[in-house]
Amino acid sequence: APESPAPSGRAGPLRPASVSYPAATGTFRQPTSVRPLPAHSIRIGRAPDNDVVVPDLVVSRRHAELRAHPDGTYWIHDLGSHNGTFLNGSPVVDARVTPADIVGVGHCAFCLIGGQLVEFTDTGEVSLDVQSLAVTVDHGRKTLLDEVSFPVGQKCLLGVVGPSGAGKSTLLGALTGQRPADRGSVLYDGRDLYRDYAELRQRIGLVPQDDILHLQLTVRRALGYAAELRFPEDTVPAERRARVDEVIRELGLVERAEQPIHSLSGGQRKRVSVALELLTKPSLLFLDEPTSGLDPGMDRSVMHMLRGLADDGRTVVVVTHSVLSLDVCDRLLVLAPGGRVAYYGPPGDSLGFFGFDQWPEAFEAFENDRGRDWAGQYRSSRFHRRYIAEATARPDVPVPGAAPPVSYTPLR
Repeated sequence: APESPAPSGRAGPLRPASVSYPAATGTFRQPTSVRPLPAHSIRIGRAPDNDVVVPDLVVSRRHAELRAHPDGTYWIHDLGSHNGTFLNGSPVVDARVTPADIVGVGHCAFCLIGGQLVEFTDTGEVSLDVQSLAVTVDHGRKTLLDEVSFPVGQKCLLGVVGPSGAGKSTLLGALTGQRPADRGSVLYDGRDLYRDYAELRQRIGLVPQDDILHLQLTVRRALGYAAELRFPEDTVPAERRARVDEVIRELGLVERAEQPIHSLSGGQRKRVSVALELLTKPSLLFLDEPTSGLDPGMDRSVMHMLRGLADDGRTVVVVTHSVLSLDVCDRLLVLAPGGRVAYYGPPGDSLGFFGFDQWPEAFEAFENDRGRDWAGQYRSSRFHRRYIAEATARPDVPVPGAAPPVSYTPLR
């Protein structure tokens, strides 16, 4: 099949004028491959003898088949795959495919365009567009999230901070799709996360605050067991070992690989928890209080690790109480009590915007001055106009020193 160039970093979609691609292909900028539609059938899977080979360990060796029917229609048939075949975000066993549809297999999407089968690959460089998220409880009497909107660019490290009760955990549940918001939407590179959750959830990693690790196992064995659970039964031990070794190297755990987890420091255990999530190569990685209980040195080490993960081609969102290393983030979201956006923008400008020198002062003001309209003051600021109102659903990742400074008047 003729090969098109690989996805090109942060460039926008390259779409020939003569071809209309479905809008919801999202992150898939250029086709990975284009081939004529089959006269009979095309088999898709991980094994090299498939017609379309998808070298992705979450894909079964013989995953799905696109079949041409005598009446000229095409149908996608799942071949008993481990992680499922999806049509427009929903799992299917046998379903008709039209030119307006997207077939999902692992990190790949397939479309029938102009008499051709066009393959797109999710490279991991995805954006999020969070639009007017609202969550209430007690029959609407208490607001946990209040019209929260912000864009997150590709390869971006976003820090989320705020005082207790500001809605950070509620926001995390809404962004991961585990606890969808009552209103609003989360767009995963243009695709509605809630609508397509069954498919997209496989591309999201969540590291909880409390490490879920078997402390008596070595690092390598714990990752090996996790690989057995997450990959199809038809993966051979050598494939799983190779992926485990990749993740161990990426997280800087080579020297700790044969150590029991209980003998590791807190920061090293957190690296193992992240490694578990990275096995399946998620494009979005969320972390809940990853530095809780760590000393300042370990805190900074973990945050620099997350900086590296974003730079390698992922979108990383970290909810934290710690303000020690916010400078390594690209963007900072500050939530005020009641789940309102008090600030969204570069971390270095946040305290100056509030008019304080230290974060404890700002958090104390959030608690003591409940009557202040923090969200309203932010909405009327230059920061809101620049980083939310004027930002697109696919904002560029900021380059340090490249953007002119934004002037502001301290709130105090």
